[in-house]
Amino acid sequence: MSIHLNCLLSHKRVASLGTWLVLAAMLAWPVHASPTIVTLTDGGSTATIDLSSSAGMNSWTVNDQNQLNQQWFWYRTDGGLAQPINSIGGLQYQVIGNNVLDAIYQNNQLSVEITYTLTGGGVNSGSADMTEQIMAVNLSGSAFDLNFYQYSNFNLLGVANDNVQIFGGPGNYNYVRQWNGSTAIQEAVTAPSAFYAEAAVVNQTLNEFGSVPNLTLNGNLTAGPGDVTWALQWDSTLAANGGEFDLTKDKSLSISVVPEPASTALAVVGGLCLVGWTVRRHHSLS
Repeated sequence: MSIHLNCLLSHKRVASLGTWLVLAAMLAWPVHASPTIVTLTDGGSTATIDLSSSAGMNSWTVNDQNQLNQQWFWYRTDGGLAQPINSIGGLQYQVIGNNVLDAIYQNNQLSVEITYTLTGGGVNSGSADMTEQIMAVNLSGSAFDLNFYQYSNFNLLGVANDNVQIFGGPGNYNYVRQWNGSTAIQEAVTAPSAFYAEAAVVNQTLNEFGSVPNLTLNGNLTAGPGDVTWALQWDSTLAANGGEFDLTKDKSLSISVVPEPASTALAVVGGLCLVGWTVRRHHSLS
């Protein structure tokens, strides 16, 4: 099956020069204690991210309609239960313009930075794009295994009647599509591909994060129709004192643009007038 992406992946990455550069960059940032709920806007689209809870990105609107319930990131190091990245603590963030958010969580062991860039397709276009760039750095003196998860719960058109399919195979999951009729959310993983994946009904994967130690996503690649979710998992060993994991992803959201009732009525009336004029002209020529 050939997969045609609806958007070109565009990203800019500032390479890490080690732990000291991460810390220096954070010290140079303005400190935001509150609010920790940030709204990005661009080209007729808005996205809201709650940085202080596992709600994460919990709203993404196109044409003034929200298409998202929850999309956020979990992690675990050397076993145990997965935890949301906001539990790392030490949050600092900055908003650049109206459409870019850069946030860092940090404790003595780990730093996780995530950068969102929202690009709307234009007012009433029915489309928008979101890139996410993620960097995790080992700040400790010992190597450890990092398991990193993305969980996505979209509710397209506000109706729990979606299907989802994850493409690829073990170690190479790199594309996801969720759809409700012609409305769809598509995600392409630029690099690296995910090791594991899981499509499920709502709350199944979320509950596994909090109850299954050493969780590995189950490899189920389809779910629906219904209230569906999907998750991806990356595994990496981070070397001591600056070992790094980098991830870039791109989401493309496209909804059906339904004409306004007034416009539809006008089009119908116009069509009827044209038919009437054609009939009258036919009789006058007979």
